[in-house]
Amino acid sequence: MSLSNVKHQSRAQDMLQRAYAKDRLPHAYIFHGPDGVGKETLARGISQLLLCDSPIESENENSDDKTAPPVHSGCGNCESCRLVLAETHPDIHSVYRQLARQHPKPEVRKRTARDIGVDVIRHFLVDKVHLTPSRGKAKIFLVREADRITRQAQNALLKTLEEPPGTTYIILLTASIDRLLPTTQSRCQLVEFNALPTPFVREKLGTLYQQLTPQDLDWYAKNASGSIGGAIEAIQRDRLPIAERVIDTLSNLSERKLAALVKEWLNTSESATGTLRKEDPDITDAEAKRIGLKIIFRIAAAYYADALRIKTGQSDDLINTAHQAKLHTLANALNHDEIIDRINRIARAENQLDRNIHAQLCVETLLGDLTCGVPA
Repeated sequence: MSLSNVKHQSRAQDMLQRAYAKDRLPHAYIFHGPDGVGKETLARGISQLLLCDSPIESENENSDDKTAPPVHSGCGNCESCRLVLAETHPDIHSVYRQLARQHPKPEVRKRTARDIGVDVIRHFLVDKVHLTPSRGKAKIFLVREADRITRQAQNALLKTLEEPPGTTYIILLTASIDRLLPTTQSRCQLVEFNALPTPFVREKLGTLYQQLTPQDLDWYAKNASGSIGGAIEAIQRDRLPIAERVIDTLSNLSERKLAALVKEWLNTSESATGTLRKEDPDITDAEAKRIGLKIIFRIAAAYYADALRIKTGQSDDLINTAHQAKLHTLANALNHDEIIDRINRIARAENQLDRNIHAQLCVETLLGDLTCGVPA
């Protein structure tokens, strides 16, 4: 798990390496940025470095900064490194919402683990930071989905973030830093992660999924918004057929009744989250529906964005290359401002879902807006 294996995150990498080289690593971090771009990989890499018996130094090949420090990494061979790589090191503590199932209190175990509550934070983090490290060097707490930590739990964590023991490091991982309280953010060193370049995502996908056609690989890579993790999830959940259904709907809006369109999108949203319910039994029906509809909305936004690319002479950058005839028809039917308006309406509908607006009403309004002005 060499730190040098984390690609295209030179700013985050350099920040950590400079702090480590000066022996000034803060004891509380927030790694924030899109999911699936290397946040947890880098967090585990720095954990391995802190716990390694014989750290190594190598040339920094990933930084554009000529003054960037060398990359320090765990050796990969000592017992501590082997335990980290096997994810069994006793001094790395992963904290996540499903730990509620392992809480000693029966009433906590019975709750739906939608968030990381105060009971989980206190028992699995706050109460453990002062314990002596099992192997004597350090303790690291990696908090996944930190944006799901409740307000009460964040308040319970503040003192620990502000004054952790010298051997303790806490890393909060989040894709939505704005959901963390300002008081939480102010007690941590913020490390921003960027979306990954699409060619890099495609290259990785091509290695992992050699059975996919070049066209399908392109679609998954371009739709990933710079996230390898997001692309892998989309492939595993077979999102391309869902996109085909959404695009078919959008290309025939004028020929369908609104009620039938709404029903079709709601049913498609169920398909988009079918495996999610099995993987995460704590997810509510309402949240699963929101996630499914967001997938549909983003596919729709990408479709209109492709029409805009055609309108502005950027056809080489199309995402949905298999539907160029439909996209040219759409680009000819709507002017520049009308296409942008539809993309904005889709974004507004997604924001409404986040504000818990009734899902069916949200879909009805959006499809009505998208149908308006489409030639029969």
